[in-house]
This record gives sequence, C-alpha cells and structure tokens, in this order.
Amino acid sequence: MKYMIGLDGGLTQTKAVLFDLKGAEINKVMVENDIIAGGECREIEMISFWEKAAAAVALLMGQGPAEPKDIMGIGVTGQGEGLWPVGANGKPVCNAILGIDHRAREEAEYVSKITPGMGKLIHRNIGCPVREGSTLMILKWMKKHRLDQYRKIKVVLLAKDWLRYCMTGRMVTDFSDGVASFLRFPSGRVPSQMLTVLELSDVVEKLPGVLNSTTIAGTLSPGAAEKMGLKAGIPVGVGAMDMVAASLGVGAITPGDVSVVLGSTNASMVVHDHEDCDPTRYWQHFVCHAKEELTLEIMSTLDITANIEWALEELTGTLDYLLADHLVENAEPGSGGVVFMPYLAASRERVTNVPEDATAAFFGMTEETNKRQMLRSVYEAVAYSLRDAMIDYRDVSRIMLSGGNAAEGVLPRIIADVTDATVAVSKGSEFAARGAVMAAGIGLGAYQDFDDAVKRCCKLEHIYQAKPRAVYQDGYQLYRNLRRSLNDFWDQRQVFIKKYQ
Repeated sequence: MKYMIGLDGGLTQTKAVLFDLKGAEINKVMVENDIIAGGECREIEMISFWEKAAAAVALLMGQGPAEPKDIMGIGVTGQGEGLWPVGANGKPVCNAILGIDHRAREEAEYVSKITPGMGKLIHRNIGCPVREGSTLMILKWMKKHRLDQYRKIKVVLLAKDWLRYCMTGRMVTDFSDGVASFLRFPSGRVPSQMLTVLELSDVVEKLPGVLNSTTIAGTLSPGAAEKMGLKAGIPVGVGAMDMVAASLGVGAITPGDVSVVLGSTNASMVVHDHEDCDPTRYWQHFVCHAKEELTLEIMSTLDITANIEWALEELTGTLDYLLADHLVENAEPGSGGVVFMPYLAASRERVTNVPEDATAAFFGMTEETNKRQMLRSVYEAVAYSLRDAMIDYRDVSRIMLSGGNAAEGVLPRIIADVTDATVAVSKGSEFAARGAVMAAGIGLGAYQDFDDAVKRCCKLEHIYQAKPRAVYQDGYQLYRNLRRSLNDFWDQRQVFIKKYQ
C-alpha cells in the first residue's frame, strides 16, 4: 500500500502526518517548537527546527504501518510571514525571525500610518497589507539594526521552504508564500519599483525562485533520508503556506467557497478567480491559492479557538466541549441579551473592521445573567464575527468548517443559523498537511487534477442546514452596532494602559 507524508512546520508545533492516497489520516506525530522569546523578539533556531521536523518523521515511520518503501512522496507546508535567511554557505545567517515578532513595529507603522501612500503601493503590488511580522518589514528592520547579518543573506526563505531545502538542497518558494511576502500579486514577478521605494532594491538578488505548489521541487537527499527514517530519492513537493494548504485540504477550490479553519491555523477565507481580485481595494487581503487561477481572500484570522477555550476555562473550569455544548443548548438563542466582543487577541489578528487595540467584553449582563448565557454569547459572537467578515458576500451558500473540537456540536449549528448558510464540517484534523499532500500528489500524478484530489481526499463529517431566526438577525445588528460604538473607548483604554502600565 502506498502512503504520503505531510510535514507541517507550524508556529508552535511541527507535525508529521501519514496519509493514504484517499486522504485519510493514518497516524501523526507532533513536536513542540522552541520559540525564543524576550521583549518583542520571537525567533526559532533554524537547525533545531529542521532536526525536530526530521525526528518527527522518523518517529512517525517507527510507529508504522508504513515502511520506507511505501512512501510515495512528501508534501510540505508551514507558517507564513517571518524571515528564514540562508547565507552563501547554505547555512542559516541567524535565527529565523517569526511572523509574531514585533521588532519591526516602527517600520510597519511608518509605511501604513505615517506614509500611507507607501502602504498602498505595497498592497497594490503584493495584494495584502504589511505589519511588523511581514517579511518586507523584517528585512527593513534587519537592514537598519543588523546590517552585517542582512548583507550575509543569500536567499530569503519561509518556514516550509527551509524544511524543503533541508530535505532536497533546493531553495525555492511557491506563489502563496512568495507573493504574500515579497512578489507581485498574482504573477509572482519581482516588484522592483516597490522594493526601490522601500530602500530594499538589493533584496532582488536575495529572492528565491517561485514555482507552483504542485511542482515536485526535488528528491530526498541521503543525509535527510537518514535523519527521517526514509529512503533517499523520495519526491518532495513545493507545497504552500499553511492557511492556503488548509483551504485546499478541506476542498475549497471553487469560487465562492468559504473555508473557516480552526485550531492552530485560524482563518476565514473565500475563494475567488484571480480576475475578480483588485489589489487596489486596500481593505482586502489576497493570497494566491494552490490552484493557479484562483485567489484566497483572507477575511479574518480571528482566533476562534482561543475565545472559546478561554470561555470554557473561565466559566466551566474545564475544556470539556461536551459539557459546554450541554450548557449552551440550555440557554435560549440571543443569550438573554448578553453580547460578547470576541477580541481577546485582536493585536495579533486580522479582523474585519476592528482596530488592533480592540479588546474583548461582555455587554448586557444583569443580576439574572448566568454562565450558560455567557457561554452561549461567546459561541454566538464567533458566528456574528464570521457574518461580519462575509458582509460583502451575499451569495455565500456553503461554509466549510474544519479543525479543532469546536468544529463539532453546537457551534456549527449556530454559525449556520446566524449566517443563513449551509455549514459543512470536514472529516479529519490535519488539513494543512492534507492540502500539502494533495498538491504533491497532483505533481506526482497520483491525482489527475485538483478536482480529482478533492473528490478522493476530502470527506464531510456533518452538514448543518441553516434555520434562520429573527433573534439572530437582531442580535447581529446589536453586535455590529456595539462593535462600532466601542472604537472610541478602545482608543481611550489604550491611552490609559500606556499611562499606567
């Protein structure tokens, strides 16, 4: 029997997942990544990151049932943004600077707030806004503060590209990571004018080649194979950014499909044709889909899981989702007039129409409010936030929900009713790894094309039909009006915090 391995170099964990050719997860091994944190610094030692990934695969193979001869190929995916710099000697120039690093805050604020025209120029070129964790901003910060290291960079890579290089010796990226980081949307060409304006014209010589996600980048080297418990010569795919791979992994390949991924990769995305995407719409965030002619619009990266797990721990003292569902079901829709603002971590998220200094809050509590209503209000707020993100997409008929314990039970039913859309819950748990395997499988000929890969690999666990309720229509309007009215108060709170902390 033939298998494929999906290697997902995430932010906090790296996962090695064994799949059969029908997309079923046979086994997986997860290892914790050692993030170096101090102040605004967030880094990972690159050699350690690779060695842990290789060890995860070796442990996976040691557990069976696959033998090295059974592995048909390897698909790779990983965290987006950040900077994984490689020198002329083929070794890391320094630690990888992660997308959650904040040291380039000044550079990001300069291009987005002080000189917004520069921010618009960047958006027109790469299709998305930049922030302190963006590759371009980290490069500007490094050129200013670590010039010696900056000059030593031979090739700028992203997380999955580093893993693939360690496996094959080839330094390339794909369109999803490359365009979101430094290449022109959607063509993948080098945006020379933009780089000149950013005083990064010398970065042109540091950019990797860009290939389609389905391309086979190379084969496993003998040294890498020994570390991973595999045979040398196994094909390794180019792969895609984790959010893009996860969207493919749930089967979102048709314009209009909405993919909501929970878990470590939180994102709400809608599929478009390239031709329908205008990068001068500066409020929109586009990244290239694994399928050539398609684009994903990232509508929100609200950390849904964080909001729900916080509510479970604080209100029930446990992460028992079955208990939570029971409590939520015993509260009436509308939560007794309690509305939750689900912005526990807005500063590190991209949320539609919400400022970075937004914070979470309960509104409408009285002495009669109980924990059941508070918990239900959190679930309803998640659904309201998704509807908020999809406000411009009236024709959404299906939402593909995946990942995490929250993707089962009451939550998808509430989402269906609030958004007036069918919610389809995908079967499985490691959707980014599956998407990477599907892309590699297309390149290897295991699947004829994307449609064939989705048909064979993507299965549904549950389907929830919408049952519109007037209470949710009115509840959403209350939520939206409340969110708008809090802008001034969030600003005042930020001034207060800066003054007294």
